[in-house]
Amino acid sequence: MELEYFRPIGKNTAINITLLAIMTALAAVMTLVIRIPYPGTGGYFNLGDTAVMLSGLLLGPVGGFVAGGVGSALADIAGAYAYWAPITLFVKGFEGMAVGFFSFRVRKNIRLSRWDISGVLIAAIIMLTGYFVAEAVLLGMVVAIGELVTINLAQVTIGGLVTILIGPTIRSYLRAAGLESPESLEESTDTNDNA
Repeated sequence: MELEYFRPIGKNTAINITLLAIMTALAAVMTLVIRIPYPGTGGYFNLGDTAVMLSGLLLGPVGGFVAGGVGSALADIAGAYAYWAPITLFVKGFEGMAVGFFSFRVRKNIRLSRWDISGVLIAAIIMLTGYFVAEAVLLGMVVAIGELVTINLAQVTIGGLVTILIGPTIRSYLRAAGLESPESLEESTDTNDNA
């Protein structure tokens, strides 16, 4: 499946750009609003992973990468963590992309599929691994393990659960309202794989 498209809701470019902007801003705001510092690293717990994963589920892989990566990186810059912004751009971008890649395989108007769950699980692994490697290189293994099993694990678990609980419902409403056209996606997935 190629990632050449960004058509989460048909051919209406204005709605696509608006949703991309809203989800990018939501990722930034949810990262900045609730920040619980983690001693020793300068890192902090936040709810941004919810918006990152929702972006992928609603906007597809490219939209998930852009909204999740750019929104989270902007939050790092605005929150005086600019040195983490490049890492965040790619880690959160690939997190959103993973959810989008798997969730875009859902063609039927169903609430939750195994593709949604797979996307969230792969995205969680990407986020945990990405920050663990970056922190191990920059801050040391002990600090990286400490942050991995505390704030990063909690953050991605909450983000994943919220995405699984509300994301498919939002997607179903968009489809029911005629705003999303699953036929516009590439037909590379067998329709029997939608469960």
